[in-house]
Amino acid sequence: MRTKKRERKVSSDMRARRTFDEKFKRQVVESVLSGSVSQVELARKYTISPLLVSRWKKEYKQGKFFENNMDVTRFELKLHELERVVGELTMENRMLRQVIDLVEKEKKEESLIVTSRGYKMLKGDAK
Repeated sequence: MRTKKRERKVSSDMRARRTFDEKFKRQVVESVLSGSVSQVELARKYTISPLLVSRWKKEYKQGKFFENNMDVTRFELKLHELERVVGELTMENRMLRQVIDLVEKEKKEESLIVTSRGYKMLKGDAK
């Protein structure tokens, strides 16, 4: 009995499958991990699925995009993670300093002692 080969019909609305090289994947993942760009923004920019970027991140953390020694890969992953943490801590530090400045300013304004002479100066009646 002869079997017929199934022919796959390709409709005009089907997209061709794109392939991405390791360098591009690494660049995308490192941008996301560094925190400079969000995963969704990169997905929109390159018209790829955010789930694909997630898969690349997982593969990146497993060391798939590195040809070298796994020790180097592990250190580079740790470096990227530490850079991300430093960025977060820097932003938090700046925000807390602004809060401290605002609180100190309010304390100064509230702690002014108003004497009769000071009151006259505030009103503009000072001599």
